[in-house]
Amino acid sequence: MIKLIRTEWMKLRTFCLVLPVIAAFLLLGVTSGFWYINFREAPGGVYSTMSVMYFFLSFTLMLSATLLSSVIASTEHETKGWNRACSLPVGKSKIYISKWIVTCMLLLAEVLVIIAGTFVLWKLMFHEPAPLEILIKQPLYCFLAGFAFLSIQMWLSTVFANQSIAISAGTAGSMASLFLARSTFPVLQYMPWTYPALSTPLVPGHWHWIVAGLAVGVVLLAAGCWHFTRKDW
Repeated sequence: MIKLIRTEWMKLRTFCLVLPVIAAFLLLGVTSGFWYINFREAPGGVYSTMSVMYFFLSFTLMLSATLLSSVIASTEHETKGWNRACSLPVGKSKIYISKWIVTCMLLLAEVLVIIAGTFVLWKLMFHEPAPLEILIKQPLYCFLAGFAFLSIQMWLSTVFANQSIAISAGTAGSMASLFLARSTFPVLQYMPWTYPALSTPLVPGHWHWIVAGLAVGVVLLAAGCWHFTRKDW
C-alpha cells in the first residue's frame, strides 16, 4: 500500500499540489473580506469571523475534493491506465484505496494551510486572543465529516470517463450543502452532503455528523472498492 501511495503521489499533476494552497488562500481572503464588509460591527465582534468561515468552509473543502478526485482519476482515463494498473500483481481494491488516501492527504494539507493562515491573519488583524480550539477543530471536523462526500466523488470519478459528470455532481452537491444543512426538513440533514456543514463546533450535536461522515464514508469506500474490483476495465 505504501508503494502504491508513493506511485500515486509521483503521478500527481502540478494542479493537485497547487489547488489546496490556492483554495485555502481564497477561503481566507473571502472570509476576511466578507467579515470586514458585513460582520465587523456584529455583536460577536472579531469572533464572528468563525461564523463567516463556517459558512464557506464546507463548500471550499467539498469543491476541492471534487476537483482533486476528478483529476487523479482522469489521469488513468486519459492514458488508458486502468488496464495496466489492474493487470499488476496487486489487489484492485488497494489501487482504488490508494487514490482515495492520496486525495485525503491533499485535503488534509489544505486544512493545515487554512488553520495556519487563519492563525496568522488573526494575529495581524485582531488584538483579541485567537480561539485556538475552534480555529483548529472547525476545519479538522469538516474534513473528517467530508469522508462520505469524498467516497462518492472518488467512485463517480473512477466509474465515468467523462469527468464532467463527476465535477457537475460534486459542484451541485457542494452548493446544495449550504442550503440542505439549514433546511427546515430534518430528513434532508441526513444526506452525506450536509455532514461537513453541520460538523462545526458552533453547532450543537456536531459530533453526530462527524461520526456519520466517518461511518458512511467507510461504507461508501467499501462499496466503491467492491464495484471497482468487479468492473471490466
